[in-house]
Amino acid sequence: MVRNLSDSKSLTRVFVATEDNKVIGFCAVCPCRDSDLGKEFGELGGIYVDQHYMGKGAGTKLLEYGLKELKNMGYTKATLWVLASNAKTIKWYESRGWRVEGKTKVDKRDTFEMNETRYITDLK
Repeated sequence: MVRNLSDSKSLTRVFVATEDNKVIGFCAVCPCRDSDLGKEFGELGGIYVDQHYMGKGAGTKLLEYGLKELKNMGYTKATLWVLASNAKTIKWYESRGWRVEGKTKVDKRDTFEMNETRYITDLK
């Protein structure tokens, strides 16, 4: 089951997937935070499914809900950032119509760096 946890006044929408009243994953969508893209872009700000529930459809349901919400918010395209080294996740996004846009960034943390690549999709 997917539930919307968002405050109706917030520009960010958060959905959780549950099984037996336990949260097993979440998805957050919002207006695009990248200043180089137009107002037609929303953003998949984050998606996560507990590893014990991967491959059972929760991620797909969360993604569907998130993209539907972005479309309802008036966006025609969506963007996301993914770790360049995360081949499994990249393959999952690409199998769902996301395509590499080409922009990259390095998110520097205290002791490490995360190399990320931007992906986009059209909202249908």
